[in-house]
Amino acid sequence: MKKQFTRFLCAALGAAMLLALAGCGPKEGSGGGGDKTKVAFVSYMAVDQAEWLQNLDQGLKDYQSAHPELEIKLVEATQTSEYEPKVRALADAGYDIIITSYDNMAAATVAVAKDFPDIKFGSMDGAIPDLENCKNIQEFGLSRTETAYLAGVAAGMMTRTNKVGIVGGSDVGPINEIIAGWQQGMRSVNPDIEDVVVYANTFTDPTKGKELGLALIGKDCDIIGGAAGGTGVGAAQAAAEKSSYYVGWDVHYGDVVGDLELGSAVNFFDKMVIQFIEDAVGGKYTPGVRTIYGLKEGACDFEFLEGSKVSDEAKAAVEEARKAITEGRVEISSEPIHK
Repeated sequence: MKKQFTRFLCAALGAAMLLALAGCGPKEGSGGGGDKTKVAFVSYMAVDQAEWLQNLDQGLKDYQSAHPELEIKLVEATQTSEYEPKVRALADAGYDIIITSYDNMAAATVAVAKDFPDIKFGSMDGAIPDLENCKNIQEFGLSRTETAYLAGVAAGMMTRTNKVGIVGGSDVGPINEIIAGWQQGMRSVNPDIEDVVVYANTFTDPTKGKELGLALIGKDCDIIGGAAGGTGVGAAQAAAEKSSYYVGWDVHYGDVVGDLELGSAVNFFDKMVIQFIEDAVGGKYTPGVRTIYGLKEGACDFEFLEGSKVSDEAKAAVEEARKAITEGRVEISSEPIHK
């Protein structure tokens, strides 16, 4: 009887230990350790309003499909009054990583982050005030200077009049970073080049863009750059009308200028945001600093259209500059040489 009891007790203890060990194992669907990591991206504009945002949305969906350990959600907050409530609702819902967009949402990001110190917040180009004092906000953005530098190299190699111009959407930081890279890139291959800068003060007026583009061509600029969103379409139309070369930003303009496009400085917002997510999940989260994702991370590039008239010599110069940038042999200032 005593032996029977002892065997029963040992069996019971063994079962209890197995249950305890089972409870310590990974949960179903966790990918090997804990629940899914919940990630949210909050957009200040509707997805269907911009091509880059549509690409970002699709990129995040594709990435989640390949990473079942993550749960990724894109939330639209199109009104100022929605910023903080929607960010706070995500925090209350237990999201581990919350990414907000641009300086529109800076105040809301800071306010919610203070109340949820354990959540990792990311601010895409948020211009967060006193960022170094934020314990759980990391700012990040695209390198606008690197691709603009390559665009400048192409322009510097291809100009015939030795004079080029650019239409900027507005006299603001991000656009001036583009102008800075553009000016330094062209001078790296053509020290005597002259460039003219004009600002449209709008990103949505093609008529204004065309007016400024024609004015630049009238000043003997034989290459026009357009870093002005929708306004840039008008600058491209001016280039097409006067048979001038055109350099684009964000998208290609072959449907407007045909083979007169020298290339476009394109950005891959999905790759940038995914890189930030991987850094945050993989232990490389660095709150209080601004991280730049550029050519090396595949977040941006300068692309030539098929059939472009860019010479082999110019393409080689662009490729050499790209290599020098990714290898850290080129330092590019974010301050324009002139405006």
